[in-house]
Amino acid sequence: MEYLSIGKLKILKNYSKTEGIFVDSSNNEQEGSRYRFLLDGIAKYSLVVEYIKFSDGTGIIGLGGDFAGPKLLYNNLYSRLRIGTFELGDKSWCEIRIPRKSDKNPNRLTAQKVLLEDLDSRIGMPGVKEFFLCNGALDIDTREVLIGDESNRKSQLSIIWNHKDLVFPIVVFVLSRLVPVTQELLKTENAMDDIIYFGETASIEKPITLKTLLMKDENSDLEFKKSSFFSANEKTYGKQITHDLERTIVGMLNGVVEAHILVGVDKNNNPVGIGQDFEFIDSGTTKWDSWLLMVRNHLVNIFGLGIVTNFISIGRHDIGQGDSNPVVDIFIKPIPLTEDLQKDRFGDIWIRTMNGTQKPYSKNELDKYLELRKKGMG
Repeated sequence: MEYLSIGKLKILKNYSKTEGIFVDSSNNEQEGSRYRFLLDGIAKYSLVVEYIKFSDGTGIIGLGGDFAGPKLLYNNLYSRLRIGTFELGDKSWCEIRIPRKSDKNPNRLTAQKVLLEDLDSRIGMPGVKEFFLCNGALDIDTREVLIGDESNRKSQLSIIWNHKDLVFPIVVFVLSRLVPVTQELLKTENAMDDIIYFGETASIEKPITLKTLLMKDENSDLEFKKSSFFSANEKTYGKQITHDLERTIVGMLNGVVEAHILVGVDKNNNPVGIGQDFEFIDSGTTKWDSWLLMVRNHLVNIFGLGIVTNFISIGRHDIGQGDSNPVVDIFIKPIPLTEDLQKDRFGDIWIRTMNGTQKPYSKNELDKYLELRKKGMG
């Protein structure tokens, strides 16, 4: 898998694609294609950024999927501050507007007009125009110059790119939406640690902290592992994750409830981190980034990118040593009933039973589990 880096942020260029009916910027249902990308580096968990291209040539870029990240980011970006895109021949374009605090409501950011000469200062990084041009932009100027607009919006800064380029719209969203909002996050004390989870079909948000997770006993929705490379029966020395960890992920994907696997927790529920695992990682960047890439590649090879993007979020909790020795939090959402049960590297199905993971002993047992799962998720 290949990444595009923007400072500490990394956009995974591989994407999952879904064809279907989606809601456009006018709140109308329309046929389209949804492309989902993973973004690392903004918070404890990976975020999902999606680009929906509709049949009429318009599009929307924004955060998508289940959200696990800073509450302030959720309040200002989830289902808000999306970017509308438009087609012009074989090109796509959009306006560039930067979120700022509203005069009427200082707790709510609104997208506001920006001039080209102010782009660097408003986004908070040098060379933004050059970065855009080096990574897919064909031009950046006013609507009047780019598309010949003569309306009252002709002076709005806009950007244009090849309509077949699916990664560049994500770059536009990250730079013109996520980065400025993150600047506001950094100004607010402890905002990056105020993590919440909110599912696409959820009715309430719920906090996620290491402390609250460690206070619970292992159950169908929680399991502790000391290492990703070493278990009682297996030593992989960093070549791949253990089968013990893999089958637990399979079981939770095939489960009924959202679940966490904490890696870097000993048998007494003490957070010890996964620093020992990092010793077996060949680091091209940071140990954490290299570990995350290796594990994500492994999971994509087993389950496919669509499952990993939509149902598995990999995050980390700081136990005082930063990224050099975090506790890893693998947050898993059960696959819908319309999906086939997931299998491990050997083609085996695993299911969760209280605080354990097991194979169904017979077809009859599997059928009973499927019926119970249907009732539990129905």
